[in-house]
Amino acid sequence: MLRFNHELLARVRTELNLTQEAAAAAAGVDVRTYRRYESGAVNEAAEGFVVRNASRRRLLGALSRELGIAESELVIAAEETVQEAAFEGWRPCHAHTLPRARHFVGREEALALLRAPGRGVIAVVAIGGAGKTALVERFVAGLGEGPHAGGLFVWSFYDDTRVEAFFAAATKYFAGGAEVPAGERPQALQEALAAGPPHVVVLDGLEVLQGSGLDDSTYGRIGDGALRRLLMSAARGLGAARVVLTTRFEPSDLQAWDGAGLTTLRLGGLSPAEGSTLLERWGLAAGTSLRPLVEKVGGHALSVAMLGSYAGTFLDGDGARAQAIALEPAARDDVQARRLLAVLAAYARALAPEERDLVARLALFPAGAEVELLARLAAAGGAVAGALAGLEAAQIGPIVARLERLGLVARAAPRRYTAHPFVAEYFRSLLAEPPAAIHEVEREHLIARLDVHGPGPHAEARLDTYEALLMHTLRAGRTGEAASIYFRSLGGFSHLGLQLGAMSRGARIVRVFAEGGDPGRMTIAAGPGRRARLVYDWGLYAGALGDLAQASRCYRIHGALVREAGNLEGLTTSLRALAYTERLAGALTEALQLCEAAAEVAIRAEAPGDAARALALRARVLHDLGRVEAAEAGFAEARALGDRPFARRSFWAAEHALGLGRVAAAQAEIESNLAGLHELGWAGHRAHAETILGALALAGEEPDPDRAGDHLQRARTWTTATGEVEVVLRCQVLEAQICLAERRFDDAERAIRSGLVLAETCGFGLFVISTAPSHEWHDMSPGTSHQRSARTSAACVAASCGCCSAARSVSACASNPRASAPVVADPARCSASANPHA
Repeated sequence: MLRFNHELLARVRTELNLTQEAAAAAAGVDVRTYRRYESGAVNEAAEGFVVRNASRRRLLGALSRELGIAESELVIAAEETVQEAAFEGWRPCHAHTLPRARHFVGREEALALLRAPGRGVIAVVAIGGAGKTALVERFVAGLGEGPHAGGLFVWSFYDDTRVEAFFAAATKYFAGGAEVPAGERPQALQEALAAGPPHVVVLDGLEVLQGSGLDDSTYGRIGDGALRRLLMSAARGLGAARVVLTTRFEPSDLQAWDGAGLTTLRLGGLSPAEGSTLLERWGLAAGTSLRPLVEKVGGHALSVAMLGSYAGTFLDGDGARAQAIALEPAARDDVQARRLLAVLAAYARALAPEERDLVARLALFPAGAEVELLARLAAAGGAVAGALAGLEAAQIGPIVARLERLGLVARAAPRRYTAHPFVAEYFRSLLAEPPAAIHEVEREHLIARLDVHGPGPHAEARLDTYEALLMHTLRAGRTGEAASIYFRSLGGFSHLGLQLGAMSRGARIVRVFAEGGDPGRMTIAAGPGRRARLVYDWGLYAGALGDLAQASRCYRIHGALVREAGNLEGLTTSLRALAYTERLAGALTEALQLCEAAAEVAIRAEAPGDAARALALRARVLHDLGRVEAAEAGFAEARALGDRPFARRSFWAAEHALGLGRVAAAQAEIESNLAGLHELGWAGHRAHAETILGALALAGEEPDPDRAGDHLQRARTWTTATGEVEVVLRCQVLEAQICLAERRFDDAERAIRSGLVLAETCGFGLFVISTAPSHEWHDMSPGTSHQRSARTSAACVAASCGCCSAARSVSACASNPRASAPVVADPARCSASANPHA
């Protein structure tokens, strides 16, 4: 049996100082294919490495030629396994330092659960201040600095809510430092976690990305699609990997695995004995009964700690005097918060003015603030500086250090400090100056570093600075200016989404304009037109990220806003985007009705271009429903309006022609668009076009897998940068078709499985294949039945995605005459990316 010498390939590439992308380009393959060779995934357990087709032989020749490795060294006998250097083990990666409780007591059962070997997801769920972070920090500290058999990665969403930054850091760590393009990081991270070692990922503060259940938000739902899919995959099982997360809200997305892949650890209050011990460690006199003090605050860990810190520092450790703190005034509905507020009020009165004012200002920055930022506020003087006026960074440092010892603030980085959300909320209320004035100081600092009205920025650091400027401008009460930064400086969806593919960043930015992160409560201060545009852009970002339910809701809210304003052109755009959404969700009947409504509104608005777009989409849906003659008439009706098909509507016409076997017409339709798409910078649309061209390369009388592979590689230049779900799914379909054309049935099955999981997770019903072939995979053995199943399954995939002639060509070699019939699931209400230019 032969094996591919992937260790040698990796070593030579490294010695030549080549990235995986550069090596893939030199060999003439897409980077995902190259990675399968370098990782050894091409070596099958039963057969080893088998050269089945001409394309694999060509690739071997290219690798040998470009990297200077003899083919006899690349393909070796299995027993000649290269001995790898002994791996020393994994050292932990603390992307963020979890705040360490100065005194920690009890929680032995919870720690035992965290320390026990296992896999899946452990969710530590409790109210704020119950000690979730302290518990997990103690667990992490107990693991030591290694080396370990698996990796340990720690991230806090309290410190950084950017999900794309989490994926960048985690992927780099678990993938051994390899540079992975942004769009491929979620998948690459899953593959690295599933590789086998007992990796541990710690995610603190997940609730900042979850729905609270208020208004129309779904309780516990994770807002970011890529993170949601990662956690669902972890619950299903990723090798021996574990994810430990802390949150105030139970992760509703994972409830299907509760008791199996999901373990929920509900953290209650400290027992009277544990609370008494904690108070003693803060300096209260031992031997006296401290139980009443613990019971007075319900064993709430943060309240006990604050009470102990206050009494130990300012009351000489006298528990009797601490009993005098009034905890009963109903400052809030939450009894735990009410008790803590009473303790904090007493604490605030005892602090020095500069200490109190420092915590109050630090509380305005959820992710923490550097000493230098606090010094800028001090330099501003007046009410902005408060008691800090005149202090320099060297003088502020010791004050913050004392507050850290008292447990009021925590160190998030060497010179950056943060306050617990409960503590921050109380001290913010003590500000004499409105928070807007304080944010104005930081806003002016950022403006000095940027040309606000310059062209849309590309560099990641510059984007970060613009985003920070937008946040401080918004918090300074300048909502209109903040909206201008989004639409003009950052370019809105047209630049962030269509050109840069920065979908996560865009979604995060538009969310801050809505109260409680609810698109139905978009700020009125932005103005009615901009408010509608913000909601619409939110839908576009959400759809691209695979958050289909959110995208659908945004489009419906946008429709209500523009209808109220009497904006008919905006209404037809909204209806069309929602129709596009429902089509991808598989709700074809509703999509058809929405298209007809969009066309009707466009005609009333005397907007022939919008009418043509609606009619073209309607024709595409009719084709999906099998009403081919009506679809043909629909495309003709759109053309009769004088419209020259472009972008999406041209793609729909091409897919229709392809489905009817008119390959040349479909080819001409797509190729006539490419130059215009390139000129506009619409890389996502161009990637969609490349997937159709790839299907066309396989649809002729002489299928050309190599040409199809070239189109696939070009399409993936977009998905590797963005991870846009619809295009990822189209690429999976095309990859499966290419594998089948080359008779690589195992690879075809792998592509189908990957696409199916993604489509089902995101609710893209149009892409979900029939379940019958997938059931066959579970007990499949090598041979004819295996090949037939892979062929049939891929035919179903191709058909469900509208690649009808490709599906027909695949199903012709499978013994299933119905394989080319469209397969549509019954999905949940959801949506997908669309844009006003579709």
